[in-house]
Amino acid sequence: MFRRLTNALRRLWHRPSESSPPDRQSPAGGTEPAAAPRRSRASVAEEPSPQAKHGTSRPRRPAVRIVAHGATPHVSNRKVRRTGVTSTRFYDLHDDFRAPGRWEPGDPMDLEDKVVGDVWMFTAGRPVDPPGPLHIPNEARAAPLDFSLAGAGLTPVVHPRVAAVFARLAPEDVQLLPVDIEGQPEPYFLVVATRLIRCVDEAACLEVHRYGPGDGVPARVGQYRSVRGLRIDPNQVGRARVFRPWGWPVTLVVSEVVKDALEKEGVTGARFTPVTDTRH
Repeated sequence: MFRRLTNALRRLWHRPSESSPPDRQSPAGGTEPAAAPRRSRASVAEEPSPQAKHGTSRPRRPAVRIVAHGATPHVSNRKVRRTGVTSTRFYDLHDDFRAPGRWEPGDPMDLEDKVVGDVWMFTAGRPVDPPGPLHIPNEARAAPLDFSLAGAGLTPVVHPRVAAVFARLAPEDVQLLPVDIEGQPEPYFLVVATRLIRCVDEAACLEVHRYGPGDGVPARVGQYRSVRGLRIDPNQVGRARVFRPWGWPVTLVVSEVVKDALEKEGVTGARFTPVTDTRH
């Protein structure tokens, strides 16, 4: 695990970057696990809460319902009231190195056994063109966990029922690309977060270092060289439930709604670390 993280951070050091990246990447749309990526037909309806009886209480704020195609209506991300501000809790979703029977999948490959694109192709926080059939070698015939990070690029690889959670709760935020794992009868999926959001709360992080002109990586000047104790500003996130932070896309962030759904499924191999202030 530590070797893979070291390799990932080493690659992140030399990772190419666009000179003027947008604050947010517009997604190409969500996908159902068994279909090519497409935009979900989602509708948002504002419904006022009923007034309290006899006018003794103040009216509640309107409740927002998001109804996605193929899913039952559900309430939007859970809110936490803090000093008059309503914020959503978010978490860093990463693999659990403590999980028993944990395996370490390599980078996804094409039919010619070549790594597809560059190592960060699936973790840059932007949509990708479907690269065609993909597979991950598994010579040891190890049993895959429900959630794993594959290769030096730390690409999320998930079981179909985990992919279904992302397709249901965050159809506008992810692409789900099928990938065959050697020895497994059913396809797994790569989770590609298609939003890159400028939301790192530097003042709340334990430690933040940016690339400077003298670091020898001109394309990354101003971006993050290292981040300890990551914290984000949820007010900059909008309606996104899955995304990567601008300047530090090595982290996959999910909302509490997604976290709760994955925990309810009993997903193996996943671990959640808060990236918003949960003390209040």
